[in-house]
Amino acid sequence: MNNVTSVPNPGSRSNAVARIRGVLFDIDDTLVDLNSASIRGFHRMTEQDFGDLAPEDREHIAKDYADDGAGAYERYMSGELTFLGQRAERIRRAYGLAKLQAPEAEALGIWSAEYERTVRSMWEPYPDVHACLDSLDVMGIPYGAVSNNIESYQRDKLVLSGLERIAIVVGSDTAGAPKPDPRPFHEGCRLLGTKIRETLYVGDNPINDVQGAKSAGLQAVLINRAPNHMPSSSELLGSHTSLNSIISENLGFFG
Repeated sequence: MNNVTSVPNPGSRSNAVARIRGVLFDIDDTLVDLNSASIRGFHRMTEQDFGDLAPEDREHIAKDYADDGAGAYERYMSGELTFLGQRAERIRRAYGLAKLQAPEAEALGIWSAEYERTVRSMWEPYPDVHACLDSLDVMGIPYGAVSNNIESYQRDKLVLSGLERIAIVVGSDTAGAPKPDPRPFHEGCRLLGTKIRETLYVGDNPINDVQGAKSAGLQAVLINRAPNHMPSSSELLGSHTSLNSIISENLGFFG
């Protein structure tokens, strides 16, 4: 089962909390299992170069790559690195962990392009996503996605993952800023046609998603797809359930 943590706004246990009339989702590692795809894609790309490493070492490096142990993605979001630049940093770190020479600059570009083709074929939604969206459809609750990647790339990701039913997508480029800035959340609410305080945001990042959504005036739920990443906080209320159940419970609780 997935570890899902509900993080209500202040006063959420009172009648003062607004009824939820719309839901916005993060995409990566909330709707789409990007982590698993990244690990599988990395293993395929390094089959030959990392062939002499112990299996446990290969798995450790693959997970570090998928989790961005290099911290390169945040540098990309801040404008310090290009998208290809952040990937090159992650590749260099991975080869360094393997004590191997990383590909040269031109080869890095080829590696990245091949990895992109590979990982795109591996994008899949989590098993509980379609059931959750089906429930929202039945209840007449509109939904969309707000991501910290660029909108066109994330739309492609949803389509390739079989989630083209999510028509409303906000990227950091179209919103003018990445989460936790309030603008992406507010743009998502505008496109849904829902009031900010009546919109629930679901994401896997306690800072960018939950704190960002709450600061923007939305209600928020933290879904933790990787239990080892759960932050420790006395503020968080933990439960083990599916995405479908947690959405239904929150809609019922706040409704």
